[in-house]
Parts: sequence; structure tokens; C-alpha cells
Amino acid sequence: MFDLATMKLFFSMLAIATNVVVLGYFALLLGAGFSTAARDRLDWFYDLVAGREMLYGALVSGTAMLGSLYLSEIANLPPCRMCWWQRFIMYPVAVVLAVAAWRRYPKVRIPVSIAVLVGAGISGYHYLIQWFPTLEGNSCSVTVPCTTAWFRVFGFISIPYMAGSAFALILMFMLILHANSGRDAALLTSATADDA
Repeated sequence: MFDLATMKLFFSMLAIATNVVVLGYFALLLGAGFSTAARDRLDWFYDLVAGREMLYGALVSGTAMLGSLYLSEIANLPPCRMCWWQRFIMYPVAVVLAVAAWRRYPKVRIPVSIAVLVGAGISGYHYLIQWFPTLEGNSCSVTVPCTTAWFRVFGFISIPYMAGSAFALILMFMLILHANSGRDAALLTSATADDA
């Protein structure tokens, strides 16, 4: 039931869905500057996610954490040094966002955003050296080289691609959290002005 082939396909479909959501969000964000229809759709999306940005980020990072544990502990694909660095970022982000969602503490958006940007950079470099091993520079172990792609589903989705997709989606939720905080402050200011 949970064989490696099934799980690879499942994780790959999650990565593709993540990419569609993130690209759609950034397309709306760009389009909002030119089109009222795009601005309306963006506002609808902000309203849809409002109040749950940290929870969704925690779910994404928690899923990435469980996925990485499945791949290493159940599927027996040993993580390389760069995989470990991505884990060092993803695992605490999962805990921080879960606690922040529970405590309703939106100020985590800045440190979480910085962490996921670093994680995305590591994932991007890791993905790049899987395609171009000569760029690696001997920073990884000989026994578990960072240039090894344990699999490439659909010809391009590997483990660092999946991690990078998760980091991008978490960043998107942090950007939405920031935007919604600004919208809430503007509504509060407007309501205060109306009362005066």
C-alpha cells in the first residue's frame, strides 16, 4: 500500500499542486497591478486563507517533514548533507508554525520567511547539482553524494525539488499573512476614522 513507487507519485503530485498554487498566486499578485478582476480574485484568495496562514504553513512543513522521514526511514534512501540542511530548516519551521497557529502569533512570519528563503536556496542549489554534478565542489560525502537523484518522477521531480516546492508554498502563506495583517490594520484604521 505504501510502497516507494506509490509514495513517489503521491509526493510528486503534491509538488505539482504546490507549484500550481504558488504560480497562480504570483500571477494574481502581478495581475492585480493591472486588472481589477485580478485584484478581486486576489482579495477573494486573501479572504479564503485569512486567519489560517500559519496553520496551512504548519501543515505543509509537517507534510514535508513526514515525507522526508518516510523516504529515509521507511524507503531507506539515505539523506545527503544538503538533505540534512534542508531538514534542519524544515523541521523547526513545522514546530514554530504549529505553535504560532495555536497561540495566534503572526509575528513569526519574518523569521519563518527568512528560514524558508534559505531552505529554498539550499533546495535550488541541491536540485541544480543533481543535474550538473560538476558544480558540487566536493562539499558532500562520498558515501552519500548530494549529486545523486534517488528518483526523477516525470523526468524532473526529485527530492530537493519537492523540498523547494514546500518552502515556496510556506513562503507564499507567510506573504499572505503579511498582506492580511496589512489589510486588517487598514480596516481597523478605517473603522476608527469612521467612528470619529
